[in-house]
Amino acid sequence: MKTLLKAAVTCVLVSTVSGVAAEDPPQQWWRGNTHTHSWWSDGDMPPELITEWYKDQGYDFLVISDHNVMQQGETWYSIDSPRRSPERVRRAYDTYLERFGETWVESREHDGELQVKLKTLDEFRGLFEEPGEFILIKGEEITDRFERHPVHMGGVNLVEVIEPQGGSSVADTIQNNLDAVVAQSEQYGQPMVVHLNHPNFHYAQTAEDFFNLDHEPGEGFFEMYNGHAGVNGHGDALHQSSERLWDIVLSKRLGELGRSVIYGVATDDAHDYTHWGGDASNPGRGWMMVRSRWLTPNEITSAVKRGDFYNSTGVQLKALEVGGQRIALEIDAEEGVEYKIEFVGTMRGADLEPKSAVVPHAHQSRTDHLHKTVSTWSRDIGQVLQVTEGASAVYRATGDELYVRARITSSKLHDNPHAEGDYEMAWTQPLVVGQAD
Repeated sequence: MKTLLKAAVTCVLVSTVSGVAAEDPPQQWWRGNTHTHSWWSDGDMPPELITEWYKDQGYDFLVISDHNVMQQGETWYSIDSPRRSPERVRRAYDTYLERFGETWVESREHDGELQVKLKTLDEFRGLFEEPGEFILIKGEEITDRFERHPVHMGGVNLVEVIEPQGGSSVADTIQNNLDAVVAQSEQYGQPMVVHLNHPNFHYAQTAEDFFNLDHEPGEGFFEMYNGHAGVNGHGDALHQSSERLWDIVLSKRLGELGRSVIYGVATDDAHDYTHWGGDASNPGRGWMMVRSRWLTPNEITSAVKRGDFYNSTGVQLKALEVGGQRIALEIDAEEGVEYKIEFVGTMRGADLEPKSAVVPHAHQSRTDHLHKTVSTWSRDIGQVLQVTEGASAVYRATGDELYVRARITSSKLHDNPHAEGDYEMAWTQPLVVGQAD
């Protein structure tokens, strides 16, 4: 590898000296996940096996985002009393030893328990990273709360751990943690992203928590898809889905409050790698496709901040243009699979006022103790403006829309969904529409 890199550098120097300008590489799509857990917090595998899985599945970048920690410093993990299932962790330990050997896997007996010294990111990244093929990006799930409301935020391309900032409300807690990431980004002169994770986890966030979030364009994000089976992504009869929350937030911020756009991301939130099924939080369920010339942490993060990405649970796009008052896309279609392309948006003048409803006691559950009332919203918000059957479509804005985004649903069932009956899908970022001339 060192020889190849040296040769590449030599070629660049020769071309520069000879007066031949090197051409920029073309834009391309890079597949990645920004929400993944390991033995550094509450995942059931060490980070090396997790990284190997993602790389083998064709991912280009990965963020291991453990709770309030980055993979650095000396930490010992107990195999005999782990945070997750002892049986599964023991199985992962046996696989770890078999794959990497006793020289790599440092173990000890401590207080009668078998412990493993966790490898830091700087120690194991060299086993997997390849220029233009695969990279690891530093990250953390900043795990905070307001009273009983969990507030978890995924920091991407961080330099240092960010401690939970707290706040006087859910919205204030979100704002304070966002501000901490922005401050670190400015301190180091490095692009960083932070997204609010699983807003429907315990139904701890509502759309109202995002309406007045203060941020510059390219700093507001939340998970519109999360592959964890326990975070209520589809909502229920009394709560909006995460995707519906996105439409409500976009409509209110853009149509009434004059606030900047919020981008939606798709992630795995993977914890379980040793058992598979709908009740597990498995890898490979949802991801981002980011468009960039270079596969480096800063370039990938900068592209995400520009909104130059789409989300997928299996549908791949061959071409995508979001801008110039239109969305145009072409699907990399699979033979025998049918596609429905819906353009979703909210028109100017739509009813953006909520109506409140009391949650009946009979419908309360252990994960629904945080809100006694919920807001209902007009169907004018996030309505389907155009439907195209096929592998390509164009939506031309009239200027009467606040925003438009594309949602693609295939006829192919997801092979390991977080909810039964889910199909492979994809979602673009919203086109914020200017007034027609």
